[in-house]
Amino acid sequence: MEIALLVAACLLALVYGSNAGATIAATSVLVHGARPWAAVAVLGAALVLAPVVLGTAVATTVAHDLVPSDGGADTGRAVFLGAVVAALVVTTVLSRCRQPTSLTLALVAGIAGAALGAGQEVAWASLLRVLGLIAVAPLAGAALARVLHGATRRWQVPIAALPRWHAVSYCVLCLAFGGNDAQKILAVVAVASAPVAAAVEVVAWQLVVCATLFSAGAALGLSRMERTVNRGVVAAQGLDTVITQTSTAVVMLLSSRAGSPVGMAQTLSGSLVGAGIARGRGKIRWEHVARIALAWVLTVPAAVVVGIGAARLTTVLAGVSDG
Repeated sequence: MEIALLVAACLLALVYGSNAGATIAATSVLVHGARPWAAVAVLGAALVLAPVVLGTAVATTVAHDLVPSDGGADTGRAVFLGAVVAALVVTTVLSRCRQPTSLTLALVAGIAGAALGAGQEVAWASLLRVLGLIAVAPLAGAALARVLHGATRRWQVPIAALPRWHAVSYCVLCLAFGGNDAQKILAVVAVASAPVAAAVEVVAWQLVVCATLFSAGAALGLSRMERTVNRGVVAAQGLDTVITQTSTAVVMLLSSRAGSPVGMAQTLSGSLVGAGIARGRGKIRWEHVARIALAWVLTVPAAVVVGIGAARLTTVLAGVSDG
């Protein structure tokens, strides 16, 4: 079970890197002409550095607080294997059907479903708190981006300063991402390696493995994301990109303090909406905003159901008792 969960965690890191990681790097490459390898390298380094600097509160929430399993290490691994399978299956199927989805939502809902399928207790208060913060994050990003856009107009930021501001905002976003949403991968690796009794510890090899696989996925998905990043909520522009990255980073850093993962893509979309509203409502592609809500409707129930079935299968294969 330990090996199976480690393999699943590696696959999760690659898939998430090819989507979320490539999206982050693509904004740097496309808008300000950064070298692709440099954008990916900064992101990978941030994933190693962030847990050391910002702590592992988010990883601890995912690994321990949602399902305080008392069924032993094998039961915990069976739950998380079922959750990862559910997250990958649901997001892959929805993506293939060209429907919106969220890997963060899928994993959180998958953990709840897998716990139910394995006969384990779900910490409903913690689960609802996490889902609530995931829902609020895009709204907070939009509000902050709107405020920052107004501030930059009053300050009249010179165009020549944008590359420097972008470099700073990109690095901060990468660090915030490593301290928040990316830690769900670290959580799965931690559960696979040993039972998480209190807090996820910083283990060098785990950080390196997670960052390496995530960066590899980002590199593989970068060219695809470069072609699609401008067809999202609002077309990216230089100043908007800086504002969007800064707003998203602030929201993710605050969420990290609360120990809750938030979806990077949805928070980024919310920040783009805020920046777009500041430029004029006609700049926003509202159909993409509606897809954020649709992702919840499609992803959460599907991940719970698949998680229940996957956990029942993994517990049987592992010979783990449902009690």
